[in-house]
Amino acid sequence: MMFTACLTAREIADRCKQNIATGHLHMKNREKYDPDFYTKHVEALEARGPHRVNTKWRRRVKEAQDFYTSQGRLPLRTGDFSEHSLANWIAEQRLLYERNELPQAKLVLLEPLTGWNVNPRTRESELRWRNKLESFIDFVATEHRMPRYRTYATPEEHALGVWLHNQHQRRTENRLELWKLEALNEEIPEWRSRA
Repeated sequence: MMFTACLTAREIADRCKQNIATGHLHMKNREKYDPDFYTKHVEALEARGPHRVNTKWRRRVKEAQDFYTSQGRLPLRTGDFSEHSLANWIAEQRLLYERNELPQAKLVLLEPLTGWNVNPRTRESELRWRNKLESFIDFVATEHRMPRYRTYATPEEHALGVWLHNQHQRRTENRLELWKLEALNEEIPEWRSRA
C-alpha cells in the first residue's frame, strides 16, 4: 500500500519505525521478484504533484502524532501556541481532504490521527442533535405524547417542540439528513406530522 501511495524510502521507514537502510534492503529484495519495481516506484514519486510529502510536512505530521499519543486527542485551537499551530495545520489538511486534493501518501500518514478528517463543528452539531433526540425519546416515553411548541407546559417541552417542528420542516423540504430521518423513524415511528 505504501508503494502505491508513492511514499519514499524515508517515509516508509518512518511509518514502519525502521531504519532507512532496512527500507532500501526490502526494495532491493522486491526488485528480484519484480524487475520493474524500482522504475515504477521512481515514476510514481515523480507523479506526486504539488501536494507531495516533503520533510516539513513529515515533521508536522510527526508532531501531530506525538501530540495525539501523549494527549489522547487531536490538538485544539484553544490550546497554547504550539497546540493552536498544530490544530490549524490539521484544519488545512482537512480542507484539502474535503476538496479531494490530498494525495494518498498523506492520507496514509494521517491515518493514525483518528478523526482528523471530521470537522469539529460538524461533530459538535451531530452530538447536540443526538442529545436532543435522547431528550425527545425520554419526553415521549414519560408524557406519552409529542412535545408541543405552541401550547407547551414547560420551557423544556417548548424547546423540544421547536426542535421537532424543525425536523418536520427539514423532512418536508428534503433537507433532513438520511441518518437523522432513519434515527427518528426507528426510535419514534409516529414522530411524523400529517403534512
